[in-house]
Amino acid sequence: MAEKLTSPSVLRALLDRHGVRLRSKLGQHLLVDENVLRRIVELAEPRPDETAVEVGAGAGTLTVALAPHVRELLAVEVDRRLIPVLEETTAGYPNVRVVPGDFRELRLSSFRERILVVGNLPYGITSDVLLKLLREREAVDRAVVMVQREVGEKLRAPPGPEASRLGVHLRAYFEVELVRKVPRTVFFPPPEVDSALIRVRKLPQPRIAAPEEAFERMLALVFSGRRKTLRRVLLGQLPAAEVDRILAELGLDPQVRGEALPLEALDRLALSSCRVRGGGQARGGSR
Repeated sequence: MAEKLTSPSVLRALLDRHGVRLRSKLGQHLLVDENVLRRIVELAEPRPDETAVEVGAGAGTLTVALAPHVRELLAVEVDRRLIPVLEETTAGYPNVRVVPGDFRELRLSSFRERILVVGNLPYGITSDVLLKLLREREAVDRAVVMVQREVGEKLRAPPGPEASRLGVHLRAYFEVELVRKVPRTVFFPPPEVDSALIRVRKLPQPRIAAPEEAFERMLALVFSGRRKTLRRVLLGQLPAAEVDRILAELGLDPQVRGEALPLEALDRLALSSCRVRGGGQARGGSR
């Protein structure tokens, strides 16, 4: 397209021509700010020899900004009404492959290399997408995604009341940065809340030594009992004598809230409970 996709009037005319009305319930708020698009590309640090996957490509505003910088770009879009729109806006980029479907169902291991993931994420699937990056992290090198501002802040929140289970889980395997807050005014149509730009980069080695399953069990336990003391939470899984022994051995206050524990303490707790349960051996490196 010769016209600028960052122009709301151009986008409106394009969508009208294809008979598409954006649906807020699907999180369809298109990014139309050139400076923010440029910043996303800069943060992604794209390489001309790599494959990138875009989550929720929409009308292609981010797609056409990133396409010149990578070898191949898969523009994944679940709303089939938008596929003809994407095919039109990306027609001048032979390295772009429009993929109709749900990113959550895409098998990332099908790529023979670690990929770059980008996306202006629909708010309703943010957790699913980030969990997918965790589950299939062997196939992921880094990601730059737009999320709801509150979610972004919780992902980076220090131990305490604002900490999130997903944020702690991510930081066990990735470097997580909240790069900047993004106002709702840079989207078409504008959402009801502001956004945040997040970058995650896979660590050379995990920050934890506990087996993945044991660490996840501990996170689930701690964050499901946020109002309870650590001792009380652990009593739901282990005998009192073992709980008291573990807490004393690790030098942890029985009255502390689990959400207030740093990553290192959660890792040591997971290791200790794993040994008690016979749930596996400590393991370094990524899975």
